[in-house]
Amino acid sequence: MKWKILSLVALAFSYFANSGIKLDADLQRRSLISAVQADHTLRAEMLIRMGADVNSRTSANGWSALHYAVRNGNPKVVQLLLKDGADPNYAATMEGQFNSVVSEKPIDLARAALDLVNQVPPTKIEATLRQGGLNDPALVKSMRDKKASERYQKVVQTLTKVTKES
Repeated sequence: MKWKILSLVALAFSYFANSGIKLDADLQRRSLISAVQADHTLRAEMLIRMGADVNSRTSANGWSALHYAVRNGNPKVVQLLLKDGADPNYAATMEGQFNSVVSEKPIDLARAALDLVNQVPPTKIEATLRQGGLNDPALVKSMRDKKASERYQKVVQTLTKVTKES
């Protein structure tokens, strides 16, 4: 059922992208942040193709879409955002969080996530994240994944290359 819904959403986004119809910029921004937060790669890709601002933020001082893609260890979305001009040097503080990791640049966040998945056993990841106020389901799922270390390593490599170039 979940895949059918995602397929319908992707089809709708594809229709809008190919029809020349433009969605409201604020709706695109909120939709992109939501898609990246929830780790919905296909939906994020469609929104980026439709022209959603890749430097979208949750608020004036909030996380960018790139922060969420890094947080989830999603190298494909990180690459898509960077390719379309996402700022890899933007540092932000996510509202409602009290952990120092959340006020970092994406590269610092990626390194911290990589360290975490390499040091904490998957069975203890959820409790560790919860202690830091980071109990988001997409993040927990991402960090508990058997290939988490590999994905976060790709994200670190991608951001290291980009931040050295800028």
